[in-house]
Amino acid sequence: MIYFDNAATSRIKPDSVYDAFNFYVRNIGTSPGRGSYSLAIEASRMLYRARKEVATFFGIDDPNNVVFTKNSTEAINLFFYGYLKQGDHVLISPYEHNAVLRPLHLLKSKGIIDYTILPEEAVYSPELHLKAFIKENTRLLAITLASNLTGQIIYNKSLSRIAKEEKIKVFVDASQGAGKMLVNMKDDQIDVLAFTGHKDLLAMPGVGGLVGLSQLRITPLIQGGTGIHGDSYINPDAFPDSYEAGTLNMPAIWSLKTSLEYIRTHIQENNKKEASLLERLLIQMKSLDKVILYNENYSRVPTICFNIKGMASNDVVHYLDKNGICVRGGIHCAILAHETLGTVKTGAIRVSLNAFNTEQEIDIFIKVIGAL
Repeated sequence: MIYFDNAATSRIKPDSVYDAFNFYVRNIGTSPGRGSYSLAIEASRMLYRARKEVATFFGIDDPNNVVFTKNSTEAINLFFYGYLKQGDHVLISPYEHNAVLRPLHLLKSKGIIDYTILPEEAVYSPELHLKAFIKENTRLLAITLASNLTGQIIYNKSLSRIAKEEKIKVFVDASQGAGKMLVNMKDDQIDVLAFTGHKDLLAMPGVGGLVGLSQLRITPLIQGGTGIHGDSYINPDAFPDSYEAGTLNMPAIWSLKTSLEYIRTHIQENNKKEASLLERLLIQMKSLDKVILYNENYSRVPTICFNIKGMASNDVVHYLDKNGICVRGGIHCAILAHETLGTVKTGAIRVSLNAFNTEQEIDIFIKVIGAL
């Protein structure tokens, strides 16, 4: 089987990640903050070490500014519902994932906030166009790091620079791209970032998080057990405990700590291999007359988006699956991106690579596509 759906979930993990997950399950097997015996104390130490690794990875000073969630969708909802207030206005890109669009749209439908979808020129040439969309009540700029549909890199420092001049907070959805690029929140002027572990960060599913450049002071999304101040009727006003009600997925969190260490050590060689695979794929795809490629000339992570003339995207996915190749088709939880590309009715096919793929897999894929 050839797996080309790494933008959804990276299927192959480094051996050290499997080992870390297995170690926690077999040797610790308990929850942090839920006891004063030695295993629970060790679990708490491991949780802090994982926070510290995430803080280092994203370039922030205080590990306690890392809040763990089960994925980036929960982290995004936590931030939007906890931060945005009545009358706020939000700017977003035309390539945002539904995890960004839908909570904002629900808040808008309830009359709480408003949002504006920026045109592409405002994203890629913000010096010329962005200020035209800023209002007096614009409080947040929310931008994806890279498109989950096309792979193109969306966030750029110019967006942050202009937002900061206008006293607007900058939020980045790093679900796609973190792990392919090293994001330093201080250098990149990002105030808040959401991430998920199971994609480019190569961790096991079930862990994500919200990272603040400074300490977040927002309303918690859920109430419940936190391991401290159990005599209170409400979540304690303690960071990050107040935002992590319920038992954390420590096996996945420990796998994330290990995967981030792996990425920081191997990112240069991984990027080099992925760039080579991507170039091989694009050159051969461009040689096929029946292939329609979308936005292939942008800087990107190793993901491409295409269609086959005269075929529905899901029919192509089914055909490839019969030939042992896993890709994704249809609407990719990113309706804004499809509206931007004009592929709402047709959907699109996505091929997303990582360093565990091979040139031979690329060549087999091209041969199978070429036989259509």
